[in-house]
Amino acid sequence: MARPLAAFFTAFLLGMLLLPPFIRLLLSLRVEQSFRTREEVRDLADLHGTKAHTPTMGGVCIWFATVSATLLWGRPNSLSIAALYVFSVFGAIGLADDLCKFFRRSSRGLAGRKKLFWEGVVLLSLLAGIRFWDRELFGAVHEIWIPACSAPLIGHLPTILAFIFAFLIISGCANAVNLTDGADGLAAGCSLAVACSLAAVCMNIRHAPPVPGAEELAVLLLALAGALLAFFWHNCQPARIFMGDGGSLAIGGLLGTAAFLLRRPFLLAVMGGVFVAEALSVMAQVFYFQRTGGRRIFRMAPLHHHFELGGCPESRVVGRFLAASLLCCCAGLALHFCLVFG
Repeated sequence: MARPLAAFFTAFLLGMLLLPPFIRLLLSLRVEQSFRTREEVRDLADLHGTKAHTPTMGGVCIWFATVSATLLWGRPNSLSIAALYVFSVFGAIGLADDLCKFFRRSSRGLAGRKKLFWEGVVLLSLLAGIRFWDRELFGAVHEIWIPACSAPLIGHLPTILAFIFAFLIISGCANAVNLTDGADGLAAGCSLAVACSLAAVCMNIRHAPPVPGAEELAVLLLALAGALLAFFWHNCQPARIFMGDGGSLAIGGLLGTAAFLLRRPFLLAVMGGVFVAEALSVMAQVFYFQRTGGRRIFRMAPLHHHFELGGCPESRVVGRFLAASLLCCCAGLALHFCLVFG
């Protein structure tokens, strides 16, 4: 318990020390957030127009504080190295997207298909690396478990299906966090709650499936939580900095990887209920729009923009979504601990 808490406070202090000078540097370089100007989002542009000169790429500080604290207090094993790998490379993909937006002075970065392609390459290399370094873990990630079962639902998936399963969990979580990152403090606050909840699961695994070495994931997750708390300090309304895709993709990738390696993706779906709702709102909007020739379910997707365009102030939307996220995390922890002690 001592090392995860030490990692939390170390990352928090690093983030608090690094962010103010980093914000000043970004302002001097004019690394600013770009907003879409198409007609269908002009109402949102009016709501968020004052944020046009807010610096972005704050994910760099989140990454640095998290990795530094983890290396200082962690004892690297296959789980933590795999999670750090996805965290770093997904962050690099997101940072490339941010840099494209910066140099083009546009809201258009890397094409979505390119990002999904590179995310798939990263996850394919992740499974290949696990197979080479830790055959036992490689066999374990081919299993599918559901809560309250003492044996896996599926004992051994074919490798191609295991890759698809990993892609759905990890890339899905990364892009869901990315979609949630559209209001001051929303993605950071929800991610902070989920990271702390998953860390609690790591430190209290007393039922099937067993996960040896999960405490090292707790160090990494609480380091992320500490960095997110420092970032939230500067990102809550009115935001002084945004995390950018380099932050949101990295954070979501880490959370998804932790759940995948713990073999508890369904628990992540409960804890990350806000992320699930945001992603589903986009999917439903796109599907309905295409099927009906331009009609919409929501005023705008993701879901938090629907409420903003309905007249609810951004601060109230964020506050209610954070409350919902805490409720989802409590539900997930209650489910986990009922299984542990029940």
